[in-house]
Amino acid sequence: MKRERFVGHRISLLLPWLLLALSLWLVFSQVERPAALVNVGVQWARVGALAIVMTAIILTGGIDLSVGSMIALSSIVMGMLWNAGWPAEVASVLAVLVGGAAGSVNGLLVVLGLSPLVATLATMAFYSGLALMLCGGEKITKLPAPAIDTSQVAGWPSEYWVLALVFAAAMLVVHGTRFGRWCYAIGDNPIAARFAALPVRRTQWWLYTASGLVAGLLAVAYTVRKGAIPDAHQGIELEAIACVVVGGTLITGGRGGIPQTLLGIVVIANIDIGLFFLSGRFKFIGAEARLMVVGVLLIVVAMWNEWLARSDDRLETRNEGAEQT
Repeated sequence: MKRERFVGHRISLLLPWLLLALSLWLVFSQVERPAALVNVGVQWARVGALAIVMTAIILTGGIDLSVGSMIALSSIVMGMLWNAGWPAEVASVLAVLVGGAAGSVNGLLVVLGLSPLVATLATMAFYSGLALMLCGGEKITKLPAPAIDTSQVAGWPSEYWVLALVFAAAMLVVHGTRFGRWCYAIGDNPIAARFAALPVRRTQWWLYTASGLVAGLLAVAYTVRKGAIPDAHQGIELEAIACVVVGGTLITGGRGGIPQTLLGIVVIANIDIGLFFLSGRFKFIGAEARLMVVGVLLIVVAMWNEWLARSDDRLETRNEGAEQT
């Protein structure tokens, strides 16, 4: 058992790096100008920012399926206010606050005892429907020119700066503070965490609120770039979860981390981008095929992580039994 565990951990450490090497080869074998990847990767910068904050939620054993709908709602609110003559800066702040409020509602539902899966699935439908109702199902793309163009900062799309900000904050909080240790403890054993007097409910509420704030920031970046489109972010939550799982974070909580998710983001993004470039040469590699590849990869890695976690649990149980005898 110990040998299997050792080999399993070595493979789990090597697997993401092997996938990274494969994905990078897939991309750079198709691209003549690597600088062009900056604009291609903007979508994945958005996914990455959501995946990083999603990691902290998943570490506690939770999930947030409503992130795409929160982006849509915040974007529509910003687009409507901006189009109505409000200053872009004020509309941006209100959009972020709308995202934070939506996230806090998710946190409140979880704190009240509703399953995170059910709670965020319900709010995903509610926020999406609310966004469509506010705009009448229409895009808001003819927006006034902003006083300051924030679509790019220092020559880089603003989504990359949001990703960098979220990554730095998550690294500090999850891996450098007591709050981060609470996340791991809650995900490992929520009942024991409550008996240890950890602030389980407060931790959960703050995490879901943070997810909403990040969604609001991304909504601002997207609206400035392309306008307010209510259905533009469907499925982004699944891509974010895929990045978390492929990075090695256990979907049931308690194990994983922010650096692993960053690795998962790079792997998934490069695989998708590489297959997108290949689709120009092979017509059968369409959006559906790329989605299938990500789905299969997600299943394989998730099954591997679960098997490894069960092996660790069995070994710990045997060790505890041996110590008692």
